[in-house]
Amino acid sequence: MAAKPCTTLVVAGLIVAAILAPNIARAIEVKKDLYINSGPAGPSAAGPAKANPIPKAQQQALNDTVASESESYLDDESEKKASGKTYVDIEHARPMYLPTLKEGHWTVLAKLQAAEYTPSKTGEGKGRPTGKQKILVFNYRLDGSKWTEVEAPKWQDVETKGAAAAHK
Repeated sequence: MAAKPCTTLVVAGLIVAAILAPNIARAIEVKKDLYINSGPAGPSAAGPAKANPIPKAQQQALNDTVASESESYLDDESEKKASGKTYVDIEHARPMYLPTLKEGHWTVLAKLQAAEYTPSKTGEGKGRPTGKQKILVFNYRLDGSKWTEVEAPKWQDVETKGAAAAHK
């Protein structure tokens, strides 16, 4: 009695999967190992990633300062949206904090990255994404227990992969 063609196909698929499975699993293991000790600047020295060096109380004070100072930018972007101009959805920004110890003082670049949108004609919803990302950069120094602004906040454009490919 001959096997049905679909049964033969299933058995052949299982054999191929059994042969390839160890190779696939090994590739995933290698990939995990590559990224265990990686950070934004690439692989780090042996050992776990370092914790944030700034004490919790100062971290909270920094969060409060950034939230307070970004409110005027949030209002500006809301006005742009209401008037039909391209705006940055800073309300849903992704925060990044980059601390540095300079001359015995902690300095932090606090970055809020968000997508840019063209508002809808009806004014409802977010509108249509432009494909661009913007970053609002705050620069602070820790003086005692208070964060002071080193320079005025500024907007930066983010070079996206799609935009970089379009320029080539």
